Formats: sequence, C-alpha cells, structure tokens
Amino acid sequence: MAGKMGKFVIIFFVAAICLTSMVSAVDAEINPTIQVGLFYGQNALPGANLENYTGSGYRLGYFDEDLHFVTLGHTPETQISMVKTQNVSLSNGNYVDGTGSVTVGCYHLQMPGSYPDFESAAAAAAALQGAFPAWIEGAYFVRVGAYATKEAATAAQNTLGLSDASVTGTSSYGVTVVATKTGRPLFQFDGGASYTLGVKPGLDDATETVTWFKGYRYYGSFRYVRESGGNLSVINVVPLEDYVRGVLPYEMSNDWPLEALKAQAVCARTYAYMNLGKHQKSGFDICNTTDCQVYQGAGLSNARTDQAAAETYGKYVWYAGELAQTYYFSCDGGATEDVKNVWGSSGQNLPYLTGVVDIYEPSVADKTGKYNWTVTFTKQELKDILHKKGYLCDDIVDFYVAEYTPTGNVYKITFLDAAGKSWSFVNTTKEYARTLLGLNSIRYTISGGGGKFFVNDSSTTIASASGAYAVDGAGNITAITGTPYVITGSGTEQLVSSSAGNSFTITGSGWGHNVGMSQWGAYVMAEQGKTYDEILKFYFTGVDVR
Repeated sequence: MAGKMGKFVIIFFVAAICLTSMVSAVDAEINPTIQVGLFYGQNALPGANLENYTGSGYRLGYFDEDLHFVTLGHTPETQISMVKTQNVSLSNGNYVDGTGSVTVGCYHLQMPGSYPDFESAAAAAAALQGAFPAWIEGAYFVRVGAYATKEAATAAQNTLGLSDASVTGTSSYGVTVVATKTGRPLFQFDGGASYTLGVKPGLDDATETVTWFKGYRYYGSFRYVRESGGNLSVINVVPLEDYVRGVLPYEMSNDWPLEALKAQAVCARTYAYMNLGKHQKSGFDICNTTDCQVYQGAGLSNARTDQAAAETYGKYVWYAGELAQTYYFSCDGGATEDVKNVWGSSGQNLPYLTGVVDIYEPSVADKTGKYNWTVTFTKQELKDILHKKGYLCDDIVDFYVAEYTPTGNVYKITFLDAAGKSWSFVNTTKEYARTLLGLNSIRYTISGGGGKFFVNDSSTTIASASGAYAVDGAGNITAITGTPYVITGSGTEQLVSSSAGNSFTITGSGWGHNVGMSQWGAYVMAEQGKTYDEILKFYFTGVDVR
C-alpha cells in the first residue's frame, strides 16, 4: 500500500481498484499460511540464490494443495541456488542467461535404475564423481554432471567410463539446486505439471529461520515455479503474522509511536486476508509491491514493529460481521473521502469507507515534507496530456474544479478549449481527478490561466473580477475588491485568482488516494494518547476491531 521515503515521508498506496468480496467472521483464520510473489512475470529469474541467516541447511521438496511441506531431500549447504533446467551461467554471483564464468547445463548422465528414497539415492550419488540425486515425477534417480550440450554429455560419458548411463535432460518444469557460485548440482526436481519445487530453510523446525534472498531477509519458505517453461517465479510461503512483521517497517517508519504501528499492523493483516488470491493466476496470493502492500521481509523490523504485530496478533477490522477493506495512505490534507467518490463505479458504497474531516493531521503538516504541494501546467502541456489520452481538443483556455465533495475534495475537473468544447472528468476506475495529471492527492484548488470566472451559471464568464459586483442574501449590491472567494455548490469556500497567463497552478495538500486510514493522522493520534483501535474507528466509520 505505502512505501517509506527517508525517516518521515511515506509514499501512498496505489489501491487495488476492484474491491473483493466480504469475508464473514466464521471464515476468518488466525495466522494462515500465505504465498507472496517476490519475483515473477517480466521479473522472473533464470536463477535465485538463498543464504542462511538464522538456522542452517535446507529441506527440499514441494508444498501440497494445503501448503503442507513434503520433504523429498535435504542439504547442509548454507548457500544454495535454484536454476531453471536450461543452460544458465554464473555472472557476478548470479545465474543468468548468456555467458559467464561457470555454466550449469541442461544435459546429464542418468545412471540405470531408480531408488525408493532420497537417502539411498544420495548414498549412490556419493560414490560417483559429480553425481547428485534427482526426484523426477515421483521417483528418485542418480544423475551425473550438468552439460551444455548433448555432445558434451556423451563425451563425458566416455571419459568417465559410464557406459551404462544414458544422456538425459528434463522437462520444462525442471529446477536444479546447485551450490551457489558453482556449477555443482546438489539436487534436481521435476514434478511435472503437478508439483513445483519448494525449499524450506533449516534442517528441522527447532529454530525460526531467516533467509537472505536478493539482499533482504525473509521468514518462511520458498517456491520456484517455471513460467511457461522459462524463468523462475520466486514465491515466499510464510505465515500471515510473519508477513505482517515484514510489511510494517516498509509501510510505516519503524520508530513511529507504538499505537500507530499497531493500527498499521491491523490494517496490513486485514488487507492481506481480504485479498488472498488476488494474484491467483500468477500462482500466489498477493505481491510484494504497492499494488498490494510493500513487503521486503525482516530487514527493517525492530523490537517496536515486532511488538506492534505481536500485541495485535490475529486481530482484524470488522464491519457488520464481515471483514473490512482497510485501505490506507500517507496523508489526506484535511479530510478523507467516500470510496465511491474516489474509484467511482468500481468502488462499492461501503459505509465504513466514508470521508471524515481530519482534525489531527494539520499539526504535522511541516513534518511530512509532502503535506502541501504545488504544480504548474502550461496550456500546451494540458493540451498534450489530453491528446495523449485520445481527446482531440483545441488550445486549452480554461481548466477548473467543477465539483467538490462535501468534505472538500475534488470530484470533477473540466477543461475548456478555444473552440468552446469542454471535457469533464470525474473519479472513475482511473481516478481521473488525481491520476490524469499525476497529482499527489484529490485535495486541491486551481488558479491562473487567463482570469476567466464563471458567474451565475456554468456558461457565463467574465475575464476579470475587476468591476464586478456581488449580491448578498439581503439583496445588497457590493463592488468586488481585493482577492475574491466563491462558495461552491457543496458549500466550501474557494479562493479565486484573477491572474492572467499561459499556465494553471494547482495548489494542494495530502499525499495519496484519501480512502481509509491516514498514516500521518494515525501518527498524531498515537502521539496524543489514542489507542490503535480508536485510530481505526476514527478512520473506518462504525467498525469493530477484534
């Protein structure tokens, strides 16, 4: 949902637009095992290294349909790498496609016969130079070497005097486990279409393991899935509570007040559970990016974040007996917003995701670094943006907020071109009032552009407030002087600028989508002595925490 920049600034969560179905109290589990995608799709890897941080050695096998681990083998090595069974090479410590210092080839010599278990296959392999046990669709074999070509494997067969061996490869599902920074296979796995390789750190469960992967430390185990017979998707198989420990310090600074961290922990836990299966088509539950929640394991965890997770263990946010969608973001700039006013037709009208005026946030406006912001667009830039979106407008002559929500956030923006045509954008599935122009929030005003003001109706305009008059409720007529303000249809007061020019200035506050919990608001509430459940109940209307 949100990432962290520096000590205080928190990046907002780019929320999933489609809201998933509700989960009732009887369906919610305490600390289920979940699967988190770490590398996948275009980021899938030819090879992936693991290194023990806490605990030693690895168990090798697969996870069944209930995510119970089935052990097929083991190794005492502290550094292992999983590589696809295509030719890969070692380069700068990683296994890649192309050339490198060491090549792990996809051809092997298979010794005759099969073995009933790993121990017997491993014992037979130990008697042969370069041999290793392999589990191929339910049976154990002994294989020798990892050669780049069939010809190289045949030559090795003659050199080693293994006339009874056969040259073999693996299917597009195969994965080889090698000792890191070498071409020495330790184990090979090919479960066909039924099973994918699982690696469980530690030789037993006596120690809670922590494992290095790509510069981060992770709890739990790992799965390796060949994507379309190519690179490996790397999936962290981890208990939900350990996952929460890995989300907390990346979504909220680990030195923040404990009650704010506890509120964040409950949000993260509830959001994760509500979105299990979001990436089912990719073979896991949720991802590790802002598309879900930022998750990078235990690297930034400390005693405070672990305490926050432990003291809220198993607690979720509920509304009317069902789990709630616990969206969150950095700061709201003064008020959160109804979900239906942010994501339009894709946002269900959920009563607990109702906009609230935030009386807490303003006290830390100078601390967040991005609470107040300003951005300027030239008329040409706005024209170019609309053209890229497929709107064939003429030169832009005006750009303004056409409608605010009752809490003062932008709901509708309008562009007017020189031909008299207008284009209006409300918050839809693309959240246009913010994302069309890449703005930080939906809480802003617009000034500049040539001093055109709308009066009396939506079509009558004047070029300047100079010489204009206003009629008050008693019928008194008064000349407008100084910098005028207008009252919008929703009753909010808005500054009117009469500056002429070739650009529009957007002046805003807040950082994020404004739905759900403000992280900086939680910070202030915790500083003022509010408890984590009080924080959650302020931002999520009518909910329970249990």
